[in-house]
Amino acid sequence: MGNLLTQSSTSGKNQLEVAIKCAEAAAQIIRLRILDTFERDSKIKLGLTTKNGWNDRVTEVDGEAEKAIIEILESEYPEHGIIAEESGVQGSISSPFQWYIDPIDGTRNFASGLPHTCVSVGLWQKHAPILGVLIDPIRNETFTAVNGGGAKVNGIDVFASEEGNLSEALLGFDMGYNPEQGNFLLSAINELWPQFQSVRMMGSAALGITYSGCARLDLYAHHYVQPWDIAAAIVFVQEAGGLVTDLNGEKIHPHSGHILAGSPAIHKVFMNSTADSKWRKSVKNAD
Repeated sequence: MGNLLTQSSTSGKNQLEVAIKCAEAAAQIIRLRILDTFERDSKIKLGLTTKNGWNDRVTEVDGEAEKAIIEILESEYPEHGIIAEESGVQGSISSPFQWYIDPIDGTRNFASGLPHTCVSVGLWQKHAPILGVLIDPIRNETFTAVNGGGAKVNGIDVFASEEGNLSEALLGFDMGYNPEQGNFLLSAINELWPQFQSVRMMGSAALGITYSGCARLDLYAHHYVQPWDIAAAIVFVQEAGGLVTDLNGEKIHPHSGHILAGSPAIHKVFMNSTADSKWRKSVKNAD
């Protein structure tokens, strides 16, 4: 962690300070738009449109927030690469340092007025995680993690669940954009949920994964995620002492495409319980 925090940007900030600055800039845009919109009681003001399919939506606020993040990163680290949800690859793709940014993870929640969304900013050096910063602009929670430095929520150390009993465990999940895999997931959960204390569909993969790192969820599963959805949250769970892999139990990285995160004990039970499910087999066949 020491080497990381001495790597200064053009303005003299370290990488964590820059990541927080980026996430806070986007979060402030979101907060202001929410205040403006719901004073008028109109979802139309959020400019919701379809992006890449029946369940992939984007708002004009996504673009504004992403632009704010990119401007900061290009100014502070012009030699780094950026992989952004809305505008794709920016900067140097050959740089070992790549920023993964999602200006609004949980766009459908946001556009519908459901207060469960976040800004996600992650930095990786090749396949090695460096840091993750996520801000929930509604609850004013800042989740930070630095490789070797632990995980914090609003500056307070947090840790993943140590729960080992399914009957006491809370499972979080999301559906993704593949209807067939989504149906397979629901079938698997239908078989498993009586063994769990309860299950929740989150609507934000980044927050779902992050919650599994601070014991709000005991486990989170998703079969269809993008790099910007998970890059920051992976670091958070790892630094919180949780176990995070892909759905095959293999080492995770931003481009894995699927994820399972949370309590190491529950992770193991879940992997064993779903090994023969159509859901897990569909994920393996898609790789």
